[in-house]
Amino acid sequence: MKLNKYKKVSFLLSGTGTNLVELLKKNLVKKNFEIISIISNNIIPINIKFIVNKFYKNILVKENQKRLMKKNFNKADIIFSVGYMKVIEKNIVENFDVINLHPSILPNYKGLMTQKRMLINNEKIYGFTIHKVSNVLDEGEIISNKIKKINTNDELKLMREHKSLEHQFVYKQLVNYLLS
Repeated sequence: MKLNKYKKVSFLLSGTGTNLVELLKKNLVKKNFEIISIISNNIIPINIKFIVNKFYKNILVKENQKRLMKKNFNKADIIFSVGYMKVIEKNIVENFDVINLHPSILPNYKGLMTQKRMLINNEKIYGFTIHKVSNVLDEGEIISNKIKKINTNDELKLMREHKSLEHQFVYKQLVNYLLS
């Protein structure tokens, strides 16, 4: 299902951007939203730059941003944090619709090293949550989540399985949110 009026999305990231790569690729085919900007507090990975330069010519790309600037999001309907590892400034949270992809089933395992903590605590399930960003870390309203059974004690294997789950479902869940 396509949106009648394209919603405009800005993305935040810090790391390798594997989820963003999947979102960019899927949106090339399905064209469910318009991408306004990609902002990172680090260097943006070369594979993302390649996709943007080849297929998304008119978006704002900013890397090594120490602070988020409102002017970079003025045309966005939504800001989606996909692996952004900094607290999002209050002036951004209060002025925009900001959502976050978190690598656990909230409210459990807020913060970092979620898979390691799940294995230490002998959890039976893992997954991810997409939630609204609030001024309290990982406390915003839950929009959606996806859960799967843990079938390993190996942290690296669990991390790979977790990424695979995100890559499979995050695009659809983002589009569902944009439709709501």
